[in-house]
Amino acid sequence: MIILHGENTVLSRLKLQEKTNEFHQKNNGEIINLSAEQISLTDLKQALDSISLLNDQRLIVLENLFSGRKTSHKEKIIDYLKNNQPDNLITWDGKKIDGRTISSFNAQVISFDIPSSVFKFLDSLIPGNEKNILSLFHQTIKEMPTEMLFFMLAKHWRLLIIAHDLGPQGLKGMPSWRQTKITEQAQRFKLPKLLLIYEKMLKIDYQQKTGKTPLSLICQLDLLLASL
Repeated sequence: MIILHGENTVLSRLKLQEKTNEFHQKNNGEIINLSAEQISLTDLKQALDSISLLNDQRLIVLENLFSGRKTSHKEKIIDYLKNNQPDNLITWDGKKIDGRTISSFNAQVISFDIPSSVFKFLDSLIPGNEKNILSLFHQTIKEMPTEMLFFMLAKHWRLLIIAHDLGPQGLKGMPSWRQTKITEQAQRFKLPKLLLIYEKMLKIDYQQKTGKTPLSLICQLDLLLASL
């Protein structure tokens, strides 16, 4: 049994693909993808039991077992897997799972964390700080794919817009210290500027996906960040 988890979903997805490709090449077997949000313990048992009943090689990939909405179905599956840990099972979660949750599993656990440089980069996004911003940007893209950093940048910018408009109360679900931090960062900008930068991000995303720019994503982000 293998447990893949962490906020760095690009790398965890690549590892999942690597593992499934290895299995298919070695066994020429079937890959069965299941969502823990949609199946019951009975469904999982049937998928696992069919491996031995049919004398067939299959790999079960179970997504979002430990993250997302907690349900009684998930709890039953987790309890079952603690005592019955099949070799041909990989769980994948796009969130970092508390070590206490998975410590009782006799499984190979692989965590994919976000580099600390990402958070330093996002915290540096204030007007007049362009030199430091660009330096941190180029440091960060050495540690993670530019596309993923762009996704995180756009997500962070949406939070800044919400915080500027609604204050900390618009950031429900976050720790209070983070609500305060993002709100203070948002207030360093005027709202029209935040909206303009986000509009530019949408344009960059469209141009990159449609190939309607001769510039690389790195070049476009360099220009964007220099305009803060």
